[in-house]
Amino acid sequence: MRMQRMSPGVGRRLAAATVTATVAASMVVVSGLVAAPTLAAPTLAATSPAVTAPSPAEVVRETGSWFSHGYTLDLRADGTGMFAAWTGAFDGTRVHVRLIPAPGPATVAEVTAVETVGRGGLATDERPGVGGLVTISFGDAVRTAHVEWSSGPRRLAADLCPSEGLDADEMAALRCGA
Repeated sequence: MRMQRMSPGVGRRLAAATVTATVAASMVVVSGLVAAPTLAAPTLAATSPAVTAPSPAEVVRETGSWFSHGYTLDLRADGTGMFAAWTGAFDGTRVHVRLIPAPGPATVAEVTAVETVGRGGLATDERPGVGGLVTISFGDAVRTAHVEWSSGPRRLAADLCPSEGLDADEMAALRCGA
């Protein structure tokens, strides 16, 4: 039997096609191995505990009451609170908050409701929206509270003193008299 001799170009093309087919077959086998589950390896879901967000009560850093020239702040152990601005005994704005976890020393709360009493105590452009954030930081020497909130593009702030434990001289020095 006589063998025919191939031209050099045909041989190269045949070799290239063989290499291509071999690489493609190898990739199919490897991808099948990678995609196939193994019984010996534990799954991530089985080894990691369920991650849950902390409750508002778990993020309480301070509790109590603070006040200053028309502002009050009350934080409760259950992780809720109320920041209010008052223009009189019967006119004010109550901002209900729920504490949320946040890095750093400040306490961060989400606005859960805004309630107007009478004519209100905050101007329209000073009222935070529901879902907005209120940041509260506390003084070290005296448990003063610095409250910041946003209303649209405006950033507003109030400094408050503790409602208990200060005498008249300390209240005058901190400028938080009633």
